[in-house]
Amino acid sequence: MGRTAAVLVATATVLLVTGVVASVDWSTAAIHDPARALTLGPLEAFVADRSGLLPAFDRIELITFLVAGVASVVSGAVVWRFRPDALTGRLIVLAGLLWLASGIRRSSDPQLFTAGVVLTHTALPLAIQVALGYPTGRLRRRWEKWYIAGCWLVATFGIASEWLFFDPLSTSAVHPSTSHNLLLIRHIPALAVSIQLTVGIVTSAMAVALIWVLVSRWRSGTQPYRAEFAPVAIGALFAFVVFAAGLLMATHIHLPGPQNSWMLSLRNPTMALLPVVVAFVVSRYHFARAAIRSAMIEIGAAPISDGFVDALRRALRDPSLVLWTYSEKTDCYLDDDGVPKRLSHVPPSRGVTTLESNGVPVGAVVYDESLSAHPELLAAVHSAATLALEHERLRNELQARLIEVKRSRERIVTAGDIQRRRLERDLHDGAQQHLITARIHLSRAKQASDNPHVRELVEHGAAELRTALTELRNLARGVYPAALTDGGLPAALTSLAERTPLPVEIDDATGTRPPARIELAAYFIAAEAVTNACKHAEASHVEIRLRHDDAALRLDVRDDGRGGAALTTGGGLSGLSDRAIALGGTLTVDSPIGGGTTLTAVLPLADGDHRFLEPRHDRPNDR
Repeated sequence: MGRTAAVLVATATVLLVTGVVASVDWSTAAIHDPARALTLGPLEAFVADRSGLLPAFDRIELITFLVAGVASVVSGAVVWRFRPDALTGRLIVLAGLLWLASGIRRSSDPQLFTAGVVLTHTALPLAIQVALGYPTGRLRRRWEKWYIAGCWLVATFGIASEWLFFDPLSTSAVHPSTSHNLLLIRHIPALAVSIQLTVGIVTSAMAVALIWVLVSRWRSGTQPYRAEFAPVAIGALFAFVVFAAGLLMATHIHLPGPQNSWMLSLRNPTMALLPVVVAFVVSRYHFARAAIRSAMIEIGAAPISDGFVDALRRALRDPSLVLWTYSEKTDCYLDDDGVPKRLSHVPPSRGVTTLESNGVPVGAVVYDESLSAHPELLAAVHSAATLALEHERLRNELQARLIEVKRSRERIVTAGDIQRRRLERDLHDGAQQHLITARIHLSRAKQASDNPHVRELVEHGAAELRTALTELRNLARGVYPAALTDGGLPAALTSLAERTPLPVEIDDATGTRPPARIELAAYFIAAEAVTNACKHAEASHVEIRLRHDDAALRLDVRDDGRGGAALTTGGGLSGLSDRAIALGGTLTVDSPIGGGTTLTAVLPLADGDHRFLEPRHDRPNDR
């Protein structure tokens, strides 16, 4: 609904309300005049008056009449605003304006009174078309067009024909009429009654047909269609029942008590029921975009299949909604189970919105066809689903890259460990053996010589050689401890404890050997912690604790030193932390000042697969 249309509708509404208010005759005779009873035919009005059930027209009835009309116009404007391509909003606006225009029937001017009589029921065919052609208001079948044409014929010629042979001035009543009927040809009450009965029978048959159609559509509709159409159908049926019941109880069925008059007073607010219900339903689906925006919270919090699609289903009230992803490899769409889907195979009862990002297809939303009447809602779904699929694609790419980075770091660590083992083997089998051989030769030379000076020089050389051999063994042990290969992590830690000047207590509850790379990482972390306790912490005792289950190996190293240790960039613990992270683990340091230091490493055992755990036995020496 554009600005120009809104201004025109508002102007027409104000003019009609002003004109009706100005045209009302508030004289005593006029407010009791049955011919001027709004929404009633001539015979019904006079029967109600003679039964004493027709209330005098007052300001409350005028207000309810005007409020019903204005409410219809406003409701139609809301529907028009939210669904500019549909006829529903325009039909409701026009129905509200015709309802307001029929209020000039309360005028004492013969021309205005007669015009009001003709306009009395002209709003009903428009309201019926809204219900019959919902949600677009367009008539899709030929019989529907003939049906609405029949409604217009009854609402105009059928009602007006009653006045052709009915003169309110000549009809007896408790409150004589003062209205001049310009449609009058001749006053023939019997003919007017016959016309009224004919119109009533035709109207009743058409009403039954309408009820049958509405109920059948609801029963045969899909769940999303029912969710939207049910309030409209119920509102239309309720309005018809209340209007018809009030009319019958006020004119033909005389029950004791004041309830008949009360039922007749409902005819004005009942008129606004259907437009208000339609506006509510349309607004509900419009504000469902807020629910779609809340569904965006699901993006990033969980995979699409876990929450996002369910949120869209709740927002659209379509449990059959599915989200397909596009696969470049197969050049088709895939459902949640990975089954290929083709858009050409989607049945006519289903609607499809393709999703693209930068001109490249990323997915498709398949929903109930009845939702096609909500283009603004589908646009919001399109934006949300496109963003969700793009986010999912980027998340998967990032996850794949992170996995590759992790594997790359693991390969680097593994390659480093292999080089360490090779270097340790080369030192053991090469340089260390040559030094041992040289030491043996020097010992023999010392025994073979009688020259004291030569023996002294040989002894000095042998001592240096022993020192070099010891340092070489320590170097080889630091590169890759032989005890780790031969006896596993507990044996290597025991060897470490024997070389440490501080008491080191080892609590091993592993029972089985973890993978070699996990053993080596745990050993170096423990060795670094023990070294720090000896050199920097001024500790008097160190405790090493080993635990593991099928998921991870846990190493705790505690000392009773002065504390204050931390993971710093470039420090010894920083490199070990990188090694733990490369293996998918963690390294934490708890070192309050004066409270000692606790270093905890958690190293996963190949994603918790217990098959990577080996029984505790010596691995074959690979030297």
